Amino acid sequence: MLSANPEREPIYSSASIKERRKRILTEARHMIADVGIDGFSIRTLCRNADVAQRTLYNAFQSKDRLIALSIREAYEHVNRYMRYRTSADTLDGIIDRLIAVNTRNLKARNYTKAVVSLYFSATISKDIWDALRQMVFLNLRQWLDRVDREGALQDWISVDQAAGDIANLEYSVINDWAVGRLSDDEYVLRLVTTVLSHVIGITAGTHREEAIAMARNIRKTGKLPEFPKPVYDPGDDRD
Repeated sequence: MLSANPEREPIYSSASIKERRKRILTEARHMIADVGIDGFSIRTLCRNADVAQRTLYNAFQSKDRLIALSIREAYEHVNRYMRYRTSADTLDGIIDRLIAVNTRNLKARNYTKAVVSLYFSATISKDIWDALRQMVFLNLRQWLDRVDREGALQDWISVDQAAGDIANLEYSVINDWAVGRLSDDEYVLRLVTTVLSHVIGITAGTHREEAIAMARNIRKTGKLPEFPKPVYDPGDDRD
């Protein structure tokens, strides 16, 4: 869990501060969607959220931390209520989620560009960087843990390393699209084939065969695998 301000967390937890923090995060998400990270202004955010800059920095420590938290919370909210028809501990489930998440990215380029700009920043703090990696791990670790339990992960790689390498690969391809090196039509297809290529290299047995078959079918048809469409169901939660 990414802390809003690790230096002031114990004292910045009153109800009024929590409400103000929520208002700041909501306004930050709106601004990222509207103007992107390049046009993101703390002064404008404070004016729109009706808070002082000192209050904002006391609550969030830095601009990078605020942006990372606003993006991560939005991602987790959607992920919490997205109902997939595939199991998260299968390759189908991993690719299904990869396609769904990144197809949504096509409608949120500013958000996506903000994420990769932070991820590849040379000055970002490690806890923020780890929080962004965890966004990939949410839809990956169950499957990797199963592959490892079944003895189908190559003996020269660990689950943690595999997850980290896949996260780096995903963010690299996502960045290529976000900055215009890949077209919308190329983006998700390239991302899926890149992940499958790495999976083929780190797995063995039926898991590897399944990944090879999926990659070959994509090559043959030029199309992504199709899965039952996931459903977004927040129920009674209106947060």
